[in-house]
Amino acid sequence: MEQKHDIKGILFNFSGTLDTEGCEWFDLIWRKYRDIAIPVSKRDYLCAHEYAETQITEKQLIEPGFNLYQTLLTKLSLQIKYLIDKGLISDNACTQKYPQQLAALCYNIAIMHVRENEKTLEQLVKQYRLGIVAQSYGNLPAMLVDFGLASYFTDVIESSAVHLDKPNQEIFKLSVDALHIAPEETLCVSNSLHNDLLPAQKIGCQTAWLNQRPVPVSKRVSNYHISSLTDLNLLLS
Repeated sequence: MEQKHDIKGILFNFSGTLDTEGCEWFDLIWRKYRDIAIPVSKRDYLCAHEYAETQITEKQLIEPGFNLYQTLLTKLSLQIKYLIDKGLISDNACTQKYPQQLAALCYNIAIMHVRENEKTLEQLVKQYRLGIVAQSYGNLPAMLVDFGLASYFTDVIESSAVHLDKPNQEIFKLSVDALHIAPEETLCVSNSLHNDLLPAQKIGCQTAWLNQRPVPVSKRVSNYHISSLTDLNLLLS
């Protein structure tokens, strides 16, 4: 592995990186659908997901003060509504409880990962400027406060606040500038190659790909490959 040098700041993706240890939320929620035996296909789930995202965006349903549980409950209530309205699941007392069940399961998973990753952040913040660049609904500060993580980050850049969506390179330029360091002094950490690591690389950042699946060295696009955020302390030592 190439030796890292001159890193002064670390720019994290949040969703799928700090809260799920590399698992996309779409996949995590689908797993919980299966765990509680919601009788729909993955294609039906995809349609429900797209419906919910459209409704959230068009009607601005996520309020700035929402924590992750409230965000998940809003999203999952819309998904279950879609499935009921389309006749894909029954409308009864059991199915009406699905949003709360799913939101609680997913929120608890996020809490578990956040508490574990906080140990890493506690060590990193002693030596590096830490920031977040997020594709979000505008409530990430409230989520960070709820998780007890707000104090670790010098700056948080949200797509909704700066009107730039990933993978636009400009949102990464803004995020690096907010840390007051040069791109080559910045390590971008994410589970997403397309949305985060490739655009970060294009502006000169070093990158670490959080991926729990083994990737042959010859096929690694990022500078570094980690299977857990705990690997960062070893990587940077």
